[in-house]
Order: sequence, then structure tokens, then C-alpha cells
Amino acid sequence: MSTTTLRIDDTLRERIARLAQALDQTPHNFMVEALAQKADEAEWRMAMQLDAHQRDQALKAGEPGVEWHEMRTYLQERLKASDVPQRKARAR
Repeated sequence: MSTTTLRIDDTLRERIARLAQALDQTPHNFMVEALAQKADEAEWRMAMQLDAHQRDQALKAGEPGVEWHEMRTYLQERLKASDVPQRKARAR
């Protein structure tokens, strides 16, 4: 394991110490977990962007996609099957 130095202002250092103590953690562990979470989020976002780019390229190359009315029906069926409260449809 290597060592990295972070320069953080006193206000943030105090917040981290307070939160870490409240969570029964060391400030070091709190920061390591925060950095790991941020890295996970960034990797997920980059993977989603790559997937979107690849799908866009495929559509531009003529590969078939999903028609909006088919997707709308699919999503409506998923909403009916879930516990998510539904909004009233807007008049068009």
C-alpha cells in the first residue's frame, strides 16, 4: 500500500473528523471509503458514456433500434408492475 498526501483546508478536515467520529471510524478510513465511492461512481459514469457512444454509433451505422412507441409501452408495463407511484399523464 502506498502513501498519498492530501492537502485539505481546516474546515473540511474538521468536518471529516466530526463525521468519522460520529460513524465510529478513523478520519483515514472515512477518506479512503469516500475516495473509493467516488472512483466507483466515475467508473460507472464512464462505462455508461462508452455504452451510449457505442449504441449511437451502431444506430448511425444502420443497426436497428427500438421504436419509441415500443419503449413507451415497455416502460408503462414496468411501472404498473412496480411499487413506484405513478404521475398523471400530461395532456398533449
